[in-house]
Amino acid sequence: MDNGYNRYYRRKYSLKVHIVPVTKYRKQILKGFIADDVKQKIYDICNSKGYGIIQKYIESQG
Repeated sequence: MDNGYNRYYRRKYSLKVHIVPVTKYRKQILKGFIADDVKQKIYDICNSKGYGIIQKYIESQG
């Protein structure tokens, strides 16, 4: 990777994805150990595929 671009044969590309999981009526279901498990799964998938996480933001309702 150079300058943030990936290369594939004669092509250069930079793919960034924004994932927003939202439940109906914004009900919080990812709490405690469930939230930790989901975060760990996301990190494991990213690491196994060679993807990087640029930024993460978790909204907490109080």
